[in-house]
Amino acid sequence: MKRKDWFIKYSLEFIVIVLGISVSFWLNQVSTNKQNNNERIKVLNSLQNEAQEINDYCAERKINWQKDIAILNSFINPPNQQFNFETIKNLTKSKSRIQFNLIYYRVFEPPTDRYHSIINSGAFKYIKSEKIKEMLSRIHITYSSYVQTTIDYEKKLKEDIVPVFSNKHPDIIIKKNDNTISLKAYCDIIYNSIQNDKELLSTLILLEEYQKNK
Repeated sequence: MKRKDWFIKYSLEFIVIVLGISVSFWLNQVSTNKQNNNERIKVLNSLQNEAQEINDYCAERKINWQKDIAILNSFINPPNQQFNFETIKNLTKSKSRIQFNLIYYRVFEPPTDRYHSIINSGAFKYIKSEKIKEMLSRIHITYSSYVQTTIDYEKKLKEDIVPVFSNKHPDIIIKKNDNTISLKAYCDIIYNSIQNDKELLSTLILLEEYQKNK
C-alpha cells in the first residue's frame, strides 16, 4: 500500500473514531440535559407545592394571631376604658380559647420538609434561577427566622406570666373548667384581674406589641 493510501486510510479511520466519540458525547450530553431538566421540573414542582402549603399555613396563623391580638386588646385597652363583652363574644365563645391566648403561645412550624430534603440531597443544584434561589432563601431563612425570634420572645413573656396568674390570679386558671361560671363572668374575672394589677397589665401590653410585630 502506498504511503499516501495508508495515510488516507488511517486518517479516515481517525475521523470516524473522532466523530463516533463526538456523537456519543453529544448523545450523552443530550441525555444528561434531559435528565437534569426532568429533575429540575420535579424539584420546582415540589417547591411550588410546598410554597402554597406554607402560604396556606401562614394565612391560617395570621388569622389566629389577629384574633389573639383582638382578644388581648379587649382586656387591656377597651374602648372608653369600659369592658365590652360583645367584642369577646364575636371573637370566641370558648373560655379555653381566652385562657390559651393569655397563657400559651402559638408555635410557628410551616411545612419545610421538602425544601430541607432537596437541600440535603443536593438536588438544589438543579435550580438555575438566582431569583428563585433568593426567594427561597428569604422564605426559609430570613422571614422564618424573624418570625421565630419574635415567637421566642413571646414564649419567654408568657413563661413569666404563668406564675403571676397562678400565684396572684388563680381564678383565671381554676374557673376555666367551672361549668357554673359563664363566659361573661369568666371574662369579668380576667378583666378585673388585669386592670387591678399593673405588673400584669404592663406585661400583657408588652406581649401585645410582640404579637403585632409577628
